[in-house]
Amino acid sequence: MANRANHIFPECYVDTNIMKTILHVDGVNHHHSCTKIVSDMEKGRFADTFAIGIIDDDKKKPSGVLKFEKLEQIGHLTLMKHPKKHHYLIVVSKAAEDFMLACAEEAGLKMEDFNLPSSLEQLKEVTKDSESDCEPRVTRLIKAVRRVSEMERLERTLRYLQQYQYSTNLAELVSVFRG
Repeated sequence: MANRANHIFPECYVDTNIMKTILHVDGVNHHHSCTKIVSDMEKGRFADTFAIGIIDDDKKKPSGVLKFEKLEQIGHLTLMKHPKKHHYLIVVSKAAEDFMLACAEEAGLKMEDFNLPSSLEQLKEVTKDSESDCEPRVTRLIKAVRRVSEMERLERTLRYLQQYQYSTNLAELVSVFRG
């Protein structure tokens, strides 16, 4: 049986690749937009269960995002929680590609060493392809930046939430997020 994390909803293909790579899972519940993630969390089959959405910090946010309360923001990551449900959002500012470029910079890596473009616009062209959720160049980069502070923050937070799905202590969660 495949090792899946169906309760994790990444918005874009590169987010999907990040989740699969850092959590060592075969799949997650990929959605094509922030609106679809929030809708599935609010009204879909995860409405009354535990769920984590990974979304970009879009200028126009669906109304469902406004229901979430910000717990903490550090660097490119904002941690949010729905006030009445076991639903969490991790908002990546501005987008996953910005996050990846920042992680590579923090690690002192050059995107060209992974045969990836170093400009945001060109990187987005690569990652918008539906195959970037398993694109080997992107996966190699994710593995290479795995120990930078923001990637570690993301992984720590996801692992904590997965472990304590219905018994999350918010003060402890914020402490885990802060590192």
